[in-house]
Amino acid sequence: MSDGLAVELRQVVKRFGEVTAVESVSLQIQHGEFFSLLGPSGCGKTTTLRLIAGFEMPTSGDIIINGEMQGHLPPYQRPVNTVFQHYALFPHMTVAQNVAFGLEMKKVSKDEITRRVGEALELVHLGKMGSRRPKQLSGGQQQRVALARALVNRPKVLLLDEPLGALDLKLRKAMQGELKALQEQVGITFIYVTHDQEEALTMSDRIAVMSAGHVFQVGFPEDIYENPNTRFVADFIGETNFLHGTVHRRGPLAEIAIAENVILPARWASDELPAGSSATLSIRPEKILIASGDEKPPSDGEFVSVPGQVAEVVYLGTDTRYVVRIVDGVQTVVRVQNLEMGNKRFKVGDAVMLHWRVEHGRILKE
Repeated sequence: MSDGLAVELRQVVKRFGEVTAVESVSLQIQHGEFFSLLGPSGCGKTTTLRLIAGFEMPTSGDIIINGEMQGHLPPYQRPVNTVFQHYALFPHMTVAQNVAFGLEMKKVSKDEITRRVGEALELVHLGKMGSRRPKQLSGGQQQRVALARALVNRPKVLLLDEPLGALDLKLRKAMQGELKALQEQVGITFIYVTHDQEEALTMSDRIAVMSAGHVFQVGFPEDIYENPNTRFVADFIGETNFLHGTVHRRGPLAEIAIAENVILPARWASDELPAGSSATLSIRPEKILIASGDEKPPSDGEFVSVPGQVAEVVYLGTDTRYVVRIVDGVQTVVRVQNLEMGNKRFKVGDAVMLHWRVEHGRILKE
């Protein structure tokens, strides 16, 4: 078995009748890692989590946890615990009784249960609430009880299926930081399912981006955002501009023609495409500098410079969103931090020049 891996999936396939929910997924997740499965609804991320948990069995492929083949072991025989979006707390039990339930099923001694329940509740900052009922708790507190109930069993891997999805936005943001801090404190592997890109970027050590049952890219949050390898990943993670065209020139630094007289250099994102083939240039809005028509780009690097005309201006408080028309039918979104703008503002109709570093543009397959 592979050393240092908490969970490994090898060419895992899951079919429900004629529907393939997971297609040849292979993943390697390290011990102590906060690993997120990210993608839209129906992409296969929850099914993948359920396969690891043992709630579903693979049609083919291998699942290995802590160096041991899981085969068709049921959930209770696997060294994992799962926290769901709907916490499924027993309403007639106290908080402490909810947390103790799994230990009681395992016939752990009463003294040991009392000690471990107390430790788990302290860990999630609910040490004084053991006697309360779930209905007396806020949503965030109920989520912590569900975490304590899972952690008290000391799993090798904790599986979390959108556990913050039922919380309001402000509480959700607060709990993201708490959950990440908790993971670092306990030091066990977390595998986290979410459709929220910001949540994944904020909390994860690494991310697997999924769509239609496939894993499209696995990497560190910064790599996923800065270096997407497909159009789907570039589109799903953050906001981006897609400029459609044809490959004008091949090479380590390629060129794409988005209009007859607009040819732009950029890096390859994945496999090189032959000259003349359809392609897309991806560039993030915050990577683009917007300047007056006669203003030169910075001198510290190689820049792409494209003239345009402001078509739309939206003030968003922290930043301003400009839509700039490059040529007929081709528009680019630019986002500028208002702090950086000083007193400089552009209005609809202004002629401007857009500048971005060559390395920030990426050529993707259509």
